[in-house]
Amino acid sequence: MTRALLPAFALAALSLPALVLPASAQETRKSAETKLDGEFAASDTNHDGFLSQAEVLARMSAMKVAGGKKLDPAQAKKIATLFMARADTNKDGRVSEAESQALMNQVFSRYDLNHDGRVDGQEAAAARAAARSAGKSGPTGR
Repeated sequence: MTRALLPAFALAALSLPALVLPASAQETRKSAETKLDGEFAASDTNHDGFLSQAEVLARMSAMKVAGGKKLDPAQAKKIATLFMARADTNKDGRVSEAESQALMNQVFSRYDLNHDGRVDGQEAAAARAAARSAGKSGPTGR
């Protein structure tokens, strides 16, 4: 889970870390998938092809956010729990790479406002603002 994915986990709308972009930058669905593949592999520390709650929590705990600081333990746990709840669609207590990619695709689609297969900095900023707004008004049940 990269910094791009952090907003997604933290805000129930689930945004991609790769989507924290300057206005002139772009992220394609393929490049986001490639980054997620790397993050999944790095997070799967026991190499069983699945992410456990503990692996996700360890990754979130080590992740650096704005200013180079790590998440505090309570935030890391909240984000890891949210990710597991959203990604573990078959509710077996672990997340497969396919489940992780499916969630990433949902998030990417939310960000790709003009549906051109790319997310630019303006689309990413708009999606983050909408997620922050939704977070302030409470859960949406998505």
